[in-house]
Amino acid sequence: MGRVDFFNEGRVLMLAPMAELTTPPFRRVVRKFSKSAVLFSEMLSSPAVVGGALYNEPFMVKNIDDEPFVFQILGGDPESMSRACRILGDRGCSGVNINMGCSSPTIMKQVRGARLLKEFELSREIVARCREAYGGNLSVKLRTGFEKHDEEFLLDFCRMLVSEGVDFIILHGRFAKLAFKRKADWKMVKLLKESLPVPVVGNGDVENAGQILHHFESTGCDGIMIGREAMKSPWIFVLADHALGRGGDVSDIDLLETAADVLCGLEDFLPPELHKSRAHRFCFYYSKNFKFDHELFRNIRNVDRIPEMIKIIEEYLNRNPHERIIKIPEM
Repeated sequence: MGRVDFFNEGRVLMLAPMAELTTPPFRRVVRKFSKSAVLFSEMLSSPAVVGGALYNEPFMVKNIDDEPFVFQILGGDPESMSRACRILGDRGCSGVNINMGCSSPTIMKQVRGARLLKEFELSREIVARCREAYGGNLSVKLRTGFEKHDEEFLLDFCRMLVSEGVDFIILHGRFAKLAFKRKADWKMVKLLKESLPVPVVGNGDVENAGQILHHFESTGCDGIMIGREAMKSPWIFVLADHALGRGGDVSDIDLLETAADVLCGLEDFLPPELHKSRAHRFCFYYSKNFKFDHELFRNIRNVDRIPEMIKIIEEYLNRNPHERIIKIPEM
């Protein structure tokens, strides 16, 4: 697939890559609400991609309507990362994204994810090798620093990424040691946008369409990536399109129907040993749509089978029918 210009019409919306969450069934539901959002795979381990690990295959599947679609890879070895880029590019995608932002202690101990922010030359080699191996859109997702927000370091690091051929950069507005504590600092997104010759995408604590509009206007960024809120509200992309004045079909949201769509997709698509973990991960976020979310999720967590989880949601809504439909105002 040739190189796609994500940013030719400006103000791009992206679904964040999230381990155990941005599964093909979930992406399929997001695509029902939004035809234009750029979708990302789960975080894929480069050694698993290169080694052809069977357990990894379900996470590498691309839906027929996923495009525009990006694979994200994680790793710390330039050879493995470059080979993974080539393999994923051959499978067909609109881009490959290099993870330099994951703050999981386990990941960072392996000198992967956000730990690469402390390895300037290694990161340079990884990007250079990936650029050599893959001709499509190559991007990096990273944080504002390792132990603190560090403007000088961030600019030097990102200029290096650009010099090695990165097409755009995604910045999560926290430094690595924060994980998901405190609020994301969108001033750092603005700094990058004003300092780099490539598109900049902001990420972190996006909760509603009005906030998306504010971030575009206050930072001038080229795109906004949405993670946890998209898991709770897969329809947020079409609401954002309306806030940005570019239309999109949207109607009232049936929370039971949408939950069942994702959960049944997980059951149909993923191997049985992944049903419980993936369904619980999705329900952790999706349950936040309901008033008694803690009670609901506690009940879901106590069962192993997806049909039982759907039944629990259905029974909850039978007791609280006023919560089933989210009314979308006229736009």
